[in-house]
Amino acid sequence: MDFKIIVKFKLSMVMAVIFGNLKVHSLPQTLKIGAIFSETQRYGATELAFKYAVYSINRDKGLLPETNLVYDIQYTNELDSFHACEKVCKQISYGVQAIFGPSNSLISSHIHSICDALDLPHLEAHIDTDNEVGSREEFAINLHPYQTYINDAFMDAIYYLNWTKVGILHEKYYDYKHI
Repeated sequence: MDFKIIVKFKLSMVMAVIFGNLKVHSLPQTLKIGAIFSETQRYGATELAFKYAVYSINRDKGLLPETNLVYDIQYTNELDSFHACEKVCKQISYGVQAIFGPSNSLISSHIHSICDALDLPHLEAHIDTDNEVGSREEFAINLHPYQTYINDAFMDAIYYLNWTKVGILHEKYYDYKHI
């Protein structure tokens, strides 16, 4: 199965669970959620999955019968944590109740600190190189599988296929010491 499809499905399900389990009678008519994407992710699969998840939740009135989700998407340079945090603070001042992203783990850790300090849910979708399952703070949800699970899947495939050699091709830097 295509990895992007899995991410889209998980994103939709997690958002439905998070917002679906809230006490519906106490929600406002409009619930704002923020998203931070890098410029390279503009109109990409993650952004489209995010928008589709919001659309799906709004369409299914069984989840949030009297509440409409709206989103505020901000774009930032992939290596600029200062401006990313600035944009999150602006989103919070506009009244967002949760933050999604970014996919860069360095910037995500800064945004997580802001969300954790303000008790805001922080949804992430990046590779988590921390090998301890459940090691994040209480208000963070990472949609990407833990690195240990990815490693186990690689090992299972290698053993199952009786491979003796493996090559790794990549487009961007990745912390290979955890594989």
